[in-house]
Order: sequence, then structure tokens, then C-alpha cells
Amino acid sequence: MPLPGLELRPIGPDDRERMASMFDRLSFESRLMRWGTPKPRLTPRELSFLTDVDQFRHVAMAAIDRRDGSIVGTARYVQEAGRPGVADVAVEVVDELQNRGIGTALATAVIERARENGFRLLTATTLWENRPARALLGRLRFNTRAARRGELELELSLEP
Repeated sequence: MPLPGLELRPIGPDDRERMASMFDRLSFESRLMRWGTPKPRLTPRELSFLTDVDQFRHVAMAAIDRRDGSIVGTARYVQEAGRPGVADVAVEVVDELQNRGIGTALATAVIERARENGFRLLTATTLWENRPARALLGRLRFNTRAARRGELELELSLEP
């Protein structure tokens, strides 16, 4: 899916500052919806986790603004501990660029990488009130697996 002015590419260790800057651009509400808490900032440990990825068990993609090189959105999957072939998916896009297909393009790229890397099931957890995330996951054919304490757990089978 072409995104005018944006480039999709894997995230790497050199993206620490760009990730921190993207996080700073997220509103209080976006942070709450993505992280489940109104985090004021990412810790150095979190930045390492988000950028030092192996692109197999932990795949992370970024949407890069070609004008200034900033990260404006990310999507990732992380293999679930003790569950080979199963990974959890997360997506975030800066507020001013939401609802433009960036999250869909990123999530689609991550789903394809998971399929190529032999994963058989993707999961996602979102807050019930996060309507944009629920809509995105629905378009991507994730199905609700469980609902409890204000959260929805969803899954997408990648098996043929």
C-alpha cells in the first residue's frame, strides 16, 4: 500500500532517538490506548527493547517521514514466551497522522513477516474503548478470543 511521503522499513538500534521522539508526539490518550497507562516517557530499557530487535522473534517496522526522517508510526510482533509460533502484535501512529492507512500498512507488513517467518498465530490485546484499534484489527481479520476487565484479546490464524 503506497503511502505518499512515507517509507516503510525495519527498525534498528540506530532508531532509539527517533522512537523517543515519536513517543513524545503521542497524546495522553494515545499513550493510554497503546500502553494501557499514561506513560510520561520511555525508559532507556524500553527504548532498547523497542529498537534492538532480531527481525525474527521480534519484528518491528517503522513508517518514516521522508521530509525529516522522523518515525511517525510503528508496528511489531514479539514471540510470546513459551509459545513457539505465537506472537503478540502492537501498532502505534502519531496522532496527527492517524486514520490515513499508516497503521494498516504497517500491520500488514508485520503480518506478512510473521507468515514468512513461520508463525502460525498472532495475538493482540487492546482496551475495549480503543475503537480505532478494534477497527484496524477487525479489518485485518483478527477475531475476539476473550474480553475481561476492559480489555479485548484477539487472534489471527496464519495457517493456510
